[in-house]
Amino acid sequence: MSFGFSIGDFMRIIELANKIRKDFADSPAQFKALSDEFRSLSILVQDVEVDISNTNLSSQQDIELQKIAESCHNVLTEIEKTISQYWELNTSHGMKRVWKRLKWEPNDVRDLRNRVCINISILNAFSGRITQDNVVQLLKHRSNEEHQTCLDWLSPTAHAIQQSDYISRRQPGTGDWFLESPEFQV
Repeated sequence: MSFGFSIGDFMRIIELANKIRKDFADSPAQFKALSDEFRSLSILVQDVEVDISNTNLSSQQDIELQKIAESCHNVLTEIEKTISQYWELNTSHGMKRVWKRLKWEPNDVRDLRNRVCINISILNAFSGRITQDNVVQLLKHRSNEEHQTCLDWLSPTAHAIQQSDYISRRQPGTGDWFLESPEFQV
């Protein structure tokens, strides 16, 4: 992944997750749970990508999201490499990739599934925090609007109208001494 974070980084993760999901479409039954986790991760990454494209992230959030994206990319890349070891080309019915009849070690599958689940949990927490921050900003904005409405009701700020009213009430010649003073004329 690149040094700076961009939406393109998430797009690559989405593409890789979708590719792995397609690869798992014809997988043996022992991979059903892992396949379901890929589906969840893929959907969540797409949701987060949509959320962050409409949100201005702080520099801290941007750094956190970059670390999460790198973690997702790393686990997906490792899984892709592992999957390629269990594929073989079947030339009897044309060029078709099929799963080798070997079985993965249960610990390997469990480890990969746990890593995917951890990334899902971290992405969920990050997405929840972004949503919470947006709700707090929205509530502050609403509160500020309510305060401004009360202030406008208590003291309307029509300065031009107030100034005109003050001028019409003053006595002729009021303030002329100030306007004619040498300090004001300079």
